[in-house]
Amino acid sequence: MNHTPSGSLILSKAIPFFRNYKIAEGLSERTVNSYERILNKWMEYQGDVEIGKITKQETTQYLSWLHTDYIPRRYNGQTHPLSPKTLRNVWVTLSSFYAWAALEFEIPNLMKTITTPRFKVTPVEPFTQKEVQTMLKVCLYSREVHPGNQNFCPCLYSTCNALLE
Repeated sequence: MNHTPSGSLILSKAIPFFRNYKIAEGLSERTVNSYERILNKWMEYQGDVEIGKITKQETTQYLSWLHTDYIPRRYNGQTHPLSPKTLRNVWVTLSSFYAWAALEFEIPNLMKTITTPRFKVTPVEPFTQKEVQTMLKVCLYSREVHPGNQNFCPCLYSTCNALLE
């Protein structure tokens, strides 16, 4: 239930409420953490402002900044631009956040008017028969498995032996 005037909640207060909402929806911890990380990065750029005062232009400008000027801080030290899929993930997070805010605070869902970033799905190359046989041979040279080892799959071990015979 809405206990605050329409859109008057600031981002630093809204993000934890949104996080709780997503946890209650049953999303995985990893997804919720990703949403929170993306929203905190957005707040860092946007400032800790009232969610109802953020405009479509400001949100579009943020997405554009991520695409053109943002330099990611990666663990490996690389600074190449964000991938189109990552930009799409940011858009999805903002879209989910605004959908929640529209329900909770009766503010317009700005993301309905912002075009979804496009990305190409890279086809997955299947393994060759030789690569599969090589992977199966590894089963023979793996350490001995004991019943207490929960990572052991007896059906896979049997399959490896049968395929190699």
